[in-house]
Amino acid sequence: MRIRILTIISFFLSLPALSFVENTTKGYPNCMACHISSTGGGILNNYGRSLSKELMSTWEGPNGFEKPGYGLLKNSEHVSLGGQYRTIQVKAENNKVDVEKQFEMQNNIEFAFKYMDAFLVGTIGTVEGPDETEDKDEFLSERHFVQLNLDSNIITRLGKFRQLFGINHPNHTRFTKSNLGFGSNSETYNLDLTKFFEWGEFNISTSLGEFTSSPEDDSKKRNFIVNFTHYLDGHSRLGTAVLTERTTSHKREALNLNLVHKLTSKIQIRSEFIYYTQQNIVNDKFNQQTNGTLGDHQIQYNLHKGINPYLIFEHAQSNLKDKESLITAPGLGLQFLPIPHFEIQAEYSRRISHADFSNPEHRSFLTLHLYH
Repeated sequence: MRIRILTIISFFLSLPALSFVENTTKGYPNCMACHISSTGGGILNNYGRSLSKELMSTWEGPNGFEKPGYGLLKNSEHVSLGGQYRTIQVKAENNKVDVEKQFEMQNNIEFAFKYMDAFLVGTIGTVEGPDETEDKDEFLSERHFVQLNLDSNIITRLGKFRQLFGINHPNHTRFTKSNLGFGSNSETYNLDLTKFFEWGEFNISTSLGEFTSSPEDDSKKRNFIVNFTHYLDGHSRLGTAVLTERTTSHKREALNLNLVHKLTSKIQIRSEFIYYTQQNIVNDKFNQQTNGTLGDHQIQYNLHKGINPYLIFEHAQSNLKDKESLITAPGLGLQFLPIPHFEIQAEYSRRISHADFSNPEHRSFLTLHLYH
């Protein structure tokens, strides 16, 4: 039972790290319009800060409210500042488990130093989570990397960050992220390169392992990922990604198809589907190959500026030959962005394991997120 509870809690530990992919439908398909990172997420540039105020928030606030610390600090040509603070209330229950907790999820500051065509980006913070979290309150740098603009359209990075595979949307607890190892605390040391075109982008990356881990803790994760995205009409993104990976426990290949699309001026969809094959390593030998699928599909309605209700449907099946391995999770939620750099999100989902169909698990969360 304790393992099951910790699994449920860990499900919530990697909720939004800032990256609002829905801004694609508002004419910003390229993530670098708002972020310093070449694949989006993390610290904002000054234009991204202004969009948080003018495009995304219900109330814009006074002049300068979009700046770091709500105007208390100011970015310069060579130094950008930011950070994340998140707290969460979670609940999960069915006939076998009943969990309800409130805790801080994230608390850090982020910086970016620019010198000529290069950036040094990093975070400084502490390990957060419920009381039983290993290494809680100890020092943590979630990511730190060097980014070099080889020219205006080619960017490379080296360091610790989460690799791009498909859509870089904020919720890394979705099946399409967490089930493939791109969920909570999945930042590794990587090398990547992104090439931008007027009509899209191309990204390749490879994992270099965990240089800071002891040999027994390093799973020797090695992979190679290719992402290709077409911007369509400038308000939509259609993409595909391919992953090949090997660790000390398995080898895996995966194909990702994804879409962010503006249906109407008020309605957007985000959809991601993954087909993968996997062989686990037992006693230094590969066992029989299994084929699985993962899916994350969301439709969002812009009720009012900064008020976005949505419907979500997820599914995961680890073995297509075994119907009982299927898990489905329909749900609904609300995203509220009342002022610049502040987000409130609530979501409920009904997770159904087809191996125990009559005992669905009811999951809900409420997060408060300050990306200052």
